[in-house]
Amino acid sequence: MSGPRTTNDGTSGSADPQPPTAIPAPGAYAVPQMITLSTPIAGAVIRYTLDGTPPTRTSPLFDPYRLIPMVAFGEPGPTGPCTYEIRAATQVGERLSASATYRYDLQVRDRATYVSHELAPGLRMIRDFDDDKMYLVIGSRRALLIDAGMGAGDLRGYVEQYTGGLPLDVFITHGHPDHIARMGQFQDDCAVYMHHADLPLVERFIDQFGYEIQLDKILPVDEGDVFDLGDRRFRVFFVPGHSPGCLALLDEANRLLIAGDSVGSNRPTIVDALWMQFSEDRIDEYLSVLQGFRAKVTGKFDVTYGGHNDNAIIGERYLDHLEEAAQRLVDLGPAALTPSPRPSGVWQTVCGDRLTNPDWAAINVERERLLTDHPDRIATLSCLGVVGGRLTPEFRPGLTSYQLVLEAGRSTIEIAPRATSRRAVAVRLDGATVDRGERVSVQLTDGQSTSIAIEVISPDGSVTRLYTVACVAPGA
Repeated sequence: MSGPRTTNDGTSGSADPQPPTAIPAPGAYAVPQMITLSTPIAGAVIRYTLDGTPPTRTSPLFDPYRLIPMVAFGEPGPTGPCTYEIRAATQVGERLSASATYRYDLQVRDRATYVSHELAPGLRMIRDFDDDKMYLVIGSRRALLIDAGMGAGDLRGYVEQYTGGLPLDVFITHGHPDHIARMGQFQDDCAVYMHHADLPLVERFIDQFGYEIQLDKILPVDEGDVFDLGDRRFRVFFVPGHSPGCLALLDEANRLLIAGDSVGSNRPTIVDALWMQFSEDRIDEYLSVLQGFRAKVTGKFDVTYGGHNDNAIIGERYLDHLEEAAQRLVDLGPAALTPSPRPSGVWQTVCGDRLTNPDWAAINVERERLLTDHPDRIATLSCLGVVGGRLTPEFRPGLTSYQLVLEAGRSTIEIAPRATSRRAVAVRLDGATVDRGERVSVQLTDGQSTSIAIEVISPDGSVTRLYTVACVAPGA
């Protein structure tokens, strides 16, 4: 006798379908999770219950855009042990699988509690009750605390048990409440740094949450500044978008990038993304920021730690996916959007499968404030690479006039214009059409100033934007 027949839907012809699987796996957690139910069976749906009863054909349908939270996010969670039980079954047509039970035991940390572990010699990850990430770096001469979390405890006392009496500086990656809550504990006798573009945010959260922070004691920091801890150095990079003053730190010698929230996070369970839905910046502007940042740091790091990822991001594939997600939004506009599973009511675009790809990336946006113009009318450059001189001011898509201060003795330069939209009709350099991102050699005229004209034509041909680059000798 032959075995059971396998049908196209992945089920046995004589058997019910298999129950769904749950991610994350059932078990004990210190932070509320969001539960995803999944099945490989094409065309199947999932029924589930939360009251302990077996699911039926009339039980709620699982919606992949509305995950099952252990608690309502944004509201106070339980302070003692809690158990959450989900029962789920796969339905194919009228057939319902046996139900599977997924049990989650949750013990939320007290708001005053901090925990930590060493990631590498001299580098410690500290987590508050909500699993917001802070980083303590111990150098040979100084220590550096990166971010101050959202907890309500004695963060300074917790940190100082690891510093060995070294002088301590505090670096705030940006001014959102889950990164600044306890910065005030350090301000009397430690230097606390943050980009001043985020001061209005901090002032608002002082009023909203009662944080004890002295605005006048927040020291400015910006692109190019260096924190020298003795045996290791961190260079500051300005990566606005998630907030006006977002910063990242690069330790090139140890090939380590600490990015805060500047490039988002991609936890697959408490579903993360680059949160841009509250930003005043548009995605075409952020795409330019990201490309410019990557041009400065690519090849200089192997590991990225962010403000919310539980584990390090290895390599640069995540940034590839993040850039592609931003590019899709620029090229397609709202057509690239799907509902965000967190928070609800927000739209996003996703690159990669969060359940199978550790480098997946997503960007949350507000649909009505997505781009600076309709995607068919975007006629900007997102990047203007130059070899042979220094562009001034630093490139921004909305700024069209630049000087290029030449390196001494230069008779040629190379320039690589990249249109923001991959659908742009054309990019022309001094009248000649160039491929997107193509590096073009330009011969300079001895004893005369050289001006370069770059035209970008929008996808629908209705808008042409002209950029000019005036080449000047050093010291001119």
